[in-house]
Amino acid sequence: MDEAKQIANSGPLLAQGPKLFVIDARNGVERRYLLDWLHTSMAEGGPGGKLNWVSLPISDERARIRLGRLAEKLKGSSDTLVVPVRIAWRIPDFEKSRAVRMRHVIFGDPRNPGSFRAWSILLRDKRRAHCLTGQPATIGELEQSFAELSKDYTQTDNTEFAAFVVRQAGLVLDIAERGLRGRRYKVPRHVADGLRSDARFRAAMTKLSTDTGQSETALYEQAAKYMKELIARPSPLFIDMKAKLDRFMLSQGYEDEVVFDRKELTRLRKTMREHPTLLLFTHKTYIDGVTATDLAYQNDLPLIHVFGGINLDFFGLGFMLRRAGTIFIRRSFENNPVYKLVLRYYVSYLLEKRFPMTWAFEGTRSRLGKLMPPRYGLLKYVMDSAHTNEIENVHIIPVVTSFDLIRDVEEYASEQTGRIKKPESLSWFIGYLRSLREPMGKVYVDFGEPVIVKKAPNPNDRLALSKMAFEVAVQANRATPLTLTSLMCLCLLGTAPRAMTEGELRAAINFLVGWARERGIRMSEDLTDKNLEGVQRVVETLVNNGLVVRYDKGSTLVYAIEPDQHPIASYYRNSIIHHFLDKAIIELSILKAREVNDRNAAEVFWEETDRLRDLFKFEFFYPEKQQYRDNLKAELQRCDPEWQIKLEEGGIKLISLTNRLQPLVGHSVFLPFVEAYTVILEILSRMEPGDAIDKRSCVETALKEGRQAYLLRRITSEASIGKILFENGFKMAAGLGLTGETNAGKIAERKALLRKFRALSRRMERSRLEVLALADKIFD
Repeated sequence: MDEAKQIANSGPLLAQGPKLFVIDARNGVERRYLLDWLHTSMAEGGPGGKLNWVSLPISDERARIRLGRLAEKLKGSSDTLVVPVRIAWRIPDFEKSRAVRMRHVIFGDPRNPGSFRAWSILLRDKRRAHCLTGQPATIGELEQSFAELSKDYTQTDNTEFAAFVVRQAGLVLDIAERGLRGRRYKVPRHVADGLRSDARFRAAMTKLSTDTGQSETALYEQAAKYMKELIARPSPLFIDMKAKLDRFMLSQGYEDEVVFDRKELTRLRKTMREHPTLLLFTHKTYIDGVTATDLAYQNDLPLIHVFGGINLDFFGLGFMLRRAGTIFIRRSFENNPVYKLVLRYYVSYLLEKRFPMTWAFEGTRSRLGKLMPPRYGLLKYVMDSAHTNEIENVHIIPVVTSFDLIRDVEEYASEQTGRIKKPESLSWFIGYLRSLREPMGKVYVDFGEPVIVKKAPNPNDRLALSKMAFEVAVQANRATPLTLTSLMCLCLLGTAPRAMTEGELRAAINFLVGWARERGIRMSEDLTDKNLEGVQRVVETLVNNGLVVRYDKGSTLVYAIEPDQHPIASYYRNSIIHHFLDKAIIELSILKAREVNDRNAAEVFWEETDRLRDLFKFEFFYPEKQQYRDNLKAELQRCDPEWQIKLEEGGIKLISLTNRLQPLVGHSVFLPFVEAYTVILEILSRMEPGDAIDKRSCVETALKEGRQAYLLRRITSEASIGKILFENGFKMAAGLGLTGETNAGKIAERKALLRKFRALSRRMERSRLEVLALADKIFD
């Protein structure tokens, strides 16, 4: 107990005057040990002196805390110093490996022992029982804090002050214990009690009772049920178990070390400490949701609460995840005001107490590889909580996880052709874990610049919410790095069906890396100057997984992507095409201007850039129009300082401008979208007057027509056949007023647009052929 004596002889505990020791003891063994320690170290008049104390199972949230004795003792002098004390049980050498043993799972967490186990530990090694004192405060100081908290409602129970003191004691003891165990175990306690005693929550429940006509008693009963369902109850054992599961999932097929920038992690640590923080991750696979929590645990950051769908709350997994910080949300609760109220104030509690939260920004896994449109549901409810309770400076940080290979992509490709997704279950989860064993390279984690919400908008202000979500999406795209896998797929799909020699592929990647570096685009470590030549590891992984074909039987080593792998390769390409969007639009718009001889080339060029933006507005995140045009001008200036002269003069000067943009990527970026939209327009153009088709039927027809078009080689790749592509194509047509009941005017407009898309397809084929025609010069 030497360390306890040091604590007793320092700070406020040296002060003379009455003291009340609030003992946090879960059983009699802990209580007796703490009393012996207090009598030895802190009793009035020295060892064996008088001791004023009360014992409560504060850290055992399952126990019912009887507050009567504490309430009586708190009626004492306002100068009485309230000193919380607790035992922190330690596992020998646990801090070195953090290995959770099977015996811990079977017999319980030795950091939370029962009576017999605590007695046996003390018998063997008393050094494992570390006595802690929390920051003390006088009864008068606590009364003042409580009065401020409860000023807006009338107290109905004389033990409410005692309950407040219990929560404060638990808080300061947790802070002291984190100094011993680490910040990864910073968890909220007594959340339900805290919510019920919150004046704002009480007032909201009273108002809801008035609005609905239900009694407050009935509403509180419903709220108690929803609190039990919603509130996560994290504990050290399950936090450690979840961390071990995270490591297991990430290390099955991926290299052990997750690649990240330690400077970014330092910035994240500071943000979490100083501001309410939301980590919104892009969602490409089931396991990208664990990368942020894994990094936080491994680097001793506070526990991140994870919002998860109620579909994952199945037997076994749901039990563990809830006790490791997962908040399971119902898919729909719009007509459940009590549920919404509990969620709002629970989220407010976590924001105010600086507990970071995370969820999938897109709401579902991206089936195409590129960032999907954001789902506003959770963001709206979090902003609603911040707005209602005036929580300011919420920091929203995008988290982007990239992979050399993703196990889920084959499943996505199959789903896009119409196959039904299997429902999640325990057997499904076990099967998924087994499927991760195949080597898949590295995992990369990048953090975007924070989007700072100084003052949360009104929850009904959808425009403000959409602007916020758009900015998060922009920052997520900026944080997405180029990887060797994505660049290889971009290059090889761009020349398909022709393969590329090793020299051509290396030169193309070298060019694109240099191009990206000039523009400050993030890249994985394989693409840095130091590692650019050492790419064989990634190449071997891609070849061994069948994504890339390597042919070495001839005189030159060549690489290609087989046609049946195009949908999978397209996924990796799509993850980075937003970085090349401006360049692609410029290329295709110049090719359009080259086709028109009777108009000013610059006018045709800028019209085409605006048209491409409008046609593919459901696929990409564009800035507002003036910024969009400024970005295009900046890209043109980097490529050719004389671009304005060449655009105005047109003719052969446009060919010169095109050559300055080589290698062209427009066809690589836009091809699957153009071909998919063309299939939709062909279906609409064949309809007779009076006919109509809804989106679902049109997509089902397009899946069949798209397959036929591929077999007839009217489209170049199966990557252009997919439900989401066809859905966006239908939305594009609807936005132009080309859906609904067919008439002669619509038929003419549909066919006119179809001709334009076919012309765009020919333009992209021309782009591909120009790259190949100049291959020797471009890739030299």
